[in-house]
Amino acid sequence: MTKRILLAILFFAISFGSSANNLIMGTPTINGSTVSFTIKWDNSWKVTTGPSNWDAVWVFVKRQTCVSGATSPWIHADLAISGHTVTGSQLQVDAVSDNKGVFIRRNAAGLGNINQATVTLTLASAIGSDNIGVYGVEMVNIPQGQFYIGDGRSDLRAFTDGNTDNPKLIDATVQTNGLGAASNYQKQGLGSWTDLPSTFPLGYNRFYCMKYEISASQYVAFLNTLTYKQQLRMQRDYNANTTPPTSVAGTQFHCWPCGNRSANIVIATPGQSVTQVSSAVYANDFDNDGVYNEDEDGLGLPVVLNMKNFFAFLDWAAIRPMTEFEYEKVCRGPNTPVINEFAWGSTDMFRDYDIVDRGKSTEYNRKSGLGPTNCGIDTLLRTGMFATATSDRIHAGASYYGVLDLTGGVWESCIGGWNVDFSGFTTANGDGNLYESGDSNDNGSTDMPQWISNKIIVKGGGANWQDVWQDVSARQWVNFDSYTHYQGGRGVRSY
Repeated sequence: MTKRILLAILFFAISFGSSANNLIMGTPTINGSTVSFTIKWDNSWKVTTGPSNWDAVWVFVKRQTCVSGATSPWIHADLAISGHTVTGSQLQVDAVSDNKGVFIRRNAAGLGNINQATVTLTLASAIGSDNIGVYGVEMVNIPQGQFYIGDGRSDLRAFTDGNTDNPKLIDATVQTNGLGAASNYQKQGLGSWTDLPSTFPLGYNRFYCMKYEISASQYVAFLNTLTYKQQLRMQRDYNANTTPPTSVAGTQFHCWPCGNRSANIVIATPGQSVTQVSSAVYANDFDNDGVYNEDEDGLGLPVVLNMKNFFAFLDWAAIRPMTEFEYEKVCRGPNTPVINEFAWGSTDMFRDYDIVDRGKSTEYNRKSGLGPTNCGIDTLLRTGMFATATSDRIHAGASYYGVLDLTGGVWESCIGGWNVDFSGFTTANGDGNLYESGDSNDNGSTDMPQWISNKIIVKGGGANWQDVWQDVSARQWVNFDSYTHYQGGRGVRSY
């Protein structure tokens, strides 16, 4: 096998209140057990007032043993406990306790572009002749602190403070003791049928949240590290009648909703399953011209996923699903809830569209207004599209902490719901590896596949629906798990 070094930038969009982030990670170089690469991105922040948070890039490494005459699986490369550095004066490297990756972030308060710096990561074991892939995904720090669930209404199955219509405060005491019975946080008792303990992620403790929904370019990067058997599972889970990874180049893997309304993921190089089993290579081809991964190929469009594929992606990236409690914190922060508010803290919404550069990194809406969202327009738009160099929180559609598209785009898939037992979910992050079948093997639960069918609630509305269901506190829909509902989302990471 010819040794190759892969670099995948798992992002595509616009940062909170700014223009394109332009995250660029250079081709890695290898020296013994170290991997070095350059990194830079635009419109970064660290603030000590207001949200008092920062953005960061979650960086992780995959490796594949080079075995002659066989195709070895890509596995997650654990990092050493120490030995990670970054040059220059702007950035620092934050290691994590499970050694699954690092966070690269500002080391002091500031706003603006990050100058090019060189990051060196030390792996837990020597690289040798292995193939190496380096991946980065933009995330936002969500600080520890109290917040409210519910917005003061009792319809839409919203959270309440016991048998009242008031919002419920999640503070240190609640997190330490657990939330208890559903009657403590929902007037109709619609929650977990088993008490929620202190080990359940209620949102008080700090965590990182993906800045954007999972995009087509991110999902293609994921697919291209899977074995043939895992790819076959991902394909079949979309449609039992679809053709396998051995299909001819140009065959669609996933395009829901098909047409000029969503991403178009295709097979670029067919896999093999007869004389030698080998994986297919996938690509984006939004403009359907047979030339793959161009700027106009919808790399930044959010991707619609069923839940098994969604959890597999999160586990692969060593992150986890968010809970519906965490969703509400990311949206409103410590602010007092506003009845019927959207993720940008207002009840204002704007649905007037004139989309320019459809599918490109420069895609934008020629028209402007308050509370931008693409709920109900039956078309997916580039993640983070509404944030510009001059937009404020409301015009950008940003959450209190700077996370984008929490209202609109695809429905956010969260752990939670009603009349089911989701109390065993924890803060455990994905371990970076999947079962041989392609299922997630660890992501907040010891057996995540059993969680998928009946313990998911969707939040924030989607491109297929416009109504009160997109309010931050709405808890109307559970158990979607259907491509026709524009379901997808993003992950978080506890630390």
